Amino acid sequence: MIGIVVVSHSAMLAAGLQELAAQLGSPARLLLAAGVDDPAHPIGTDAIAVMSAIEQADDGSGVLVLMDLGSALLSAETALELLPPELSARVRLCPAPLVEGTLAAVVAAGAGLGLDEVAAEALGALGPKQAMLPAQEAPAVIEAAPLANEGWLRCEVVVDNPHGLHVRPAARLVAALKPFAAELRLLRGDKEVNPRSLTRLAMLNVRQGDRLSLLARGEDAAAALACFQQLANERFGD
Repeated sequence: MIGIVVVSHSAMLAAGLQELAAQLGSPARLLLAAGVDDPAHPIGTDAIAVMSAIEQADDGSGVLVLMDLGSALLSAETALELLPPELSARVRLCPAPLVEGTLAAVVAAGAGLGLDEVAAEALGALGPKQAMLPAQEAPAVIEAAPLANEGWLRCEVVVDNPHGLHVRPAARLVAALKPFAAELRLLRGDKEVNPRSLTRLAMLNVRQGDRLSLLARGEDAAAALACFQQLANERFGD
């Protein structure tokens, strides 16, 4: 499983982010390299601490590193130079926004995605916020194409969560659908997203009372739809 490392100038900031990420229920490893060991001047980053965090986060699958400010990047780059080449080769420094990117990466890593996919989820994490603010360009939610039969099965549910499909229940849905081999499409009205992507799912802005349709096609399509229905019945674990 891909490990996640957060490099921050502030230990308190990083600890708060770790607490927030823990609410997602992801099994991904999230390690912190934050602040410096100087009570009088605790703000800063330490390349040795970054190196140690990467070593702890890695299980051989790879590590994604997210950073807050400029010198955090310098510390991360120095840490890569200190690591053994075989480990350094499977570490990715990611320019994603720290909070949104870390949460998206933790969900994607916990769902078993590879390093490229986890990095892509982190980099796309600003999309939902950009889409909600005027005069901002963001990746558009795909308009749902007309559905031909072609073997698609469908399950429609009404979202009963008081706060809609916010990040925690959305993360539950992404993780639950990850093991299925079936091709999946999630629709709200005329909008469609990939239900295995937390950032894309967030762009649907699903609220209480909205109708969601999951379309599935493939060998375990019926099982995926049954899982979706069960999750909806349980308010997506929220």
